[in-house]
Amino acid sequence: METVTKARPKAASDEGGPVSSVRPRHIKTTTKNDGLVRERRELLVQAAIQVFLEKGFHKATVRDIGRAAKMTQGTIYNYVRSKDDILYMVCDRIVSEYQSQARKALDTSHGPTDRIRSAVHAVSAVMYRHRREILLIYQDSHLLEPRSLRVILARVEEFIGMFEQLITGAARELKIALPFPHFSANILTFLPVMIALRGWSLRKELSQDQVVDQITEFLVRGLGFK
Repeated sequence: METVTKARPKAASDEGGPVSSVRPRHIKTTTKNDGLVRERRELLVQAAIQVFLEKGFHKATVRDIGRAAKMTQGTIYNYVRSKDDILYMVCDRIVSEYQSQARKALDTSHGPTDRIRSAVHAVSAVMYRHRREILLIYQDSHLLEPRSLRVILARVEEFIGMFEQLITGAARELKIALPFPHFSANILTFLPVMIALRGWSLRKELSQDQVVDQITEFLVRGLGFK
């Protein structure tokens, strides 16, 4: 059985972000065409999001997902082995995207405060764009089988570690006191989730750009990076 350590990432890239050290969970396939596997799994992820949101994970069936993806149940099992595989792919895809967008923002940012602001803004924008999927993860990720859940939690911890390194370096550069960097990084990475969890309330008053901008400024200033 695969095991994934939840230790914080130690290696760092040239841009200041951690090099990914978490091995993804291997999902067996009977198809040797990698391009076709990626294409079909993307269709399954999109269909699963729709079906899980409509029916919930427990009530949804592989047949339901196949119908939404326009794939037969037999075809689906060429690319995944279970409904858990599909839920894992949904969770992993979203975590991967907000990690990727944060790293891209760091690559194009200059100065410690600008790096933090750009990374938080990028993550908040992803949270808004995929708020339905984020809500799904928070509702259903605990239903993953243990080895799938370990990988997802390790990926999230790695993401927190990336921000911990970012704000620790910025605080050192700007000579700002940051006594609990891991705790601060948890706040920094969790608060944007309110876009998904409280979106029903936020959209009554603010536009998408305003929500993203307000969360970004609140976090940057709250940590003392002005």
